[in-house]
Amino acid sequence: MNSGPAADPQALRRDRPADKDSWTVLPSEGRKGNAPAWPLSKWRDQEKAKDPEERDDAGARALDARELVVWRQIWKTPQAAQWEKLGWKHDVALYVRMLVGAEQGNMKAASEARQWSDRLGLSQMAMLRNRWRIAADEVGARRTQQRPATQRPKSSRDRFRVVSSAGA
Repeated sequence: MNSGPAADPQALRRDRPADKDSWTVLPSEGRKGNAPAWPLSKWRDQEKAKDPEERDDAGARALDARELVVWRQIWKTPQAAQWEKLGWKHDVALYVRMLVGAEQGNMKAASEARQWSDRLGLSQMAMLRNRWRIAADEVGARRTQQRPATQRPKSSRDRFRVVSSAGA
């Protein structure tokens, strides 16, 4: 890892044409397809190794379920396309396990999750360090531009009509 500030994708040097090619552009719509199979052991399996008095089977089932939810969500991110290319499935699984532990109040797991998030390019600074950037969402931008301006509804005062009293 280099020391100093992270690279800026907007500050490309003219005398280094290869600098323009060294940035990885991630898909703005995220990674397509299903998440890979969960590679780590389940909490339930770890509970089985404990003494019967110390087991928390319901808690282990809840942790397993939460890990799978986070696992499926995180594999939909733009960064997941690059993780797949790099074969970082176990690294991502360790991050998910630490993140779920952090959600349970484990401060050591929270610290580890933060460090893993940096390694996996989940923060803006980490993306710059990895020289990753997310592609512009051109379809979304065009969709926004094509929306007609919404008209403001008439107020109740604008809806009143003057009725002549000639017919009365």
